[in-house]
Amino acid sequence: MKQSLTGLAGMKLRAVDGSQELGHPEMLSTPLFYLAQPGDRLRLMDPAYKFNVATYAPEIQGRWIYTYAYAPDESWTVYRQDLSGSSYRQDDYIFTEYVYFRVCLRKMNGTEFEGFEDINRILSFEKNATPLSEMKPWLRNEIERVSECVMDVREKNELSFALLTDTHYTVNGTWDDTSVSIQQLHKELGFDGIIHLGDFTDGMVTREVSRYYVEQILGDLKKCEIPVWVTLGNHDTNYFGNNPDQFSLKEQCELYLGKDEPRYSIDFGAHKLRFIFLDSFDPYETLRYGYNAACIQWLNKQLENTPDDWQIVIFSHLTSIRRLQYWAKEMRGENELMGLLNNHAGKILAFINGHNHADFLDNEESFPIISIVNSKCEAFTEYKPEGFITPDRKLGEPSQEAFDIMLVNTEKRQIRFVRFGAGKDKIVTHGRAEWL
Repeated sequence: MKQSLTGLAGMKLRAVDGSQELGHPEMLSTPLFYLAQPGDRLRLMDPAYKFNVATYAPEIQGRWIYTYAYAPDESWTVYRQDLSGSSYRQDDYIFTEYVYFRVCLRKMNGTEFEGFEDINRILSFEKNATPLSEMKPWLRNEIERVSECVMDVREKNELSFALLTDTHYTVNGTWDDTSVSIQQLHKELGFDGIIHLGDFTDGMVTREVSRYYVEQILGDLKKCEIPVWVTLGNHDTNYFGNNPDQFSLKEQCELYLGKDEPRYSIDFGAHKLRFIFLDSFDPYETLRYGYNAACIQWLNKQLENTPDDWQIVIFSHLTSIRRLQYWAKEMRGENELMGLLNNHAGKILAFINGHNHADFLDNEESFPIISIVNSKCEAFTEYKPEGFITPDRKLGEPSQEAFDIMLVNTEKRQIRFVRFGAGKDKIVTHGRAEWL
């Protein structure tokens, strides 16, 4: 079985650290990592070329989980120092271990690539057929536990949703487990939709690679064949670490939201319920974090046009008020936003956000504000607002995961959150958010 490869002309692989570097027209490399198992092979099909292979062990260093650190190339792997200028080859490369790999090609005559070459006509990645792997026992147990809990508390006519945030997709990370869990829970519980509060990736690689990862995440979620609603996160701009290869706002809307505008609402008419999704970051503004005039004007119309007997849940990547986030001393549009929300607090069940990589319930305003911990297996305690909870996380057990099953009961003006993985259950009732 052949697996298609993606090649980028002008990119080399650095022998010293296995990372990629642009500005080398004599080379063509794979910007993505590929997973190989024993018996898989790379076969050169055009003798006018030669190729080099860099391999990366599927080892996860603790610093990527327990400190504020983003892995280079968004990869939780360890480069095996097996690349050099003398390791180019034309004979087959046969893998003997489970490893991730990338390849780099040169022309035998040393001339430059022209940009239209198809790597799959030059090099073939041939994989052994692999049996479907069984679900990990600890994951199956957590799915059963959460399913039973939801079925015990769910009432007739409640809406149910999977709610997650800050996946920060990483090669050799935990997304596959998260995806499988959500799909299986949907089979057992039947969600009405899936909500992702932003930061799909770290935003540190090229636009093409980020697009590939985002499409993979959205594709996995859409396997449930139910609506997927998204808010844009700050990393979704693809700007992090001074990355010059950024997405425009239009490109973000098309890629993440499938819409023309960065904010929108969804109505559940039979329940007299409106979900509002906001945008909260602009890397080109002096105050990058916050809500611009267009967003606030749009929100004002949404709130005013929502009937008084309807209820509203507002979703955003960023919180609505600066005291509940760490990274900015000021927030754009905070006073205007909070004024609007307080004026319509009687309709608002909750304001729900991600971004903080921690859990928190706030009842100091006229409506509850709920911060949701990151889905990515990461648990650093620095750079958090006071009082925020960073649950312990550990690979290979339920605490590796963290997302919520959200049950909305408009008859009771109530939202119940059942946590899958690390963290506590919670409830919004009588206008307050409480831990369970």
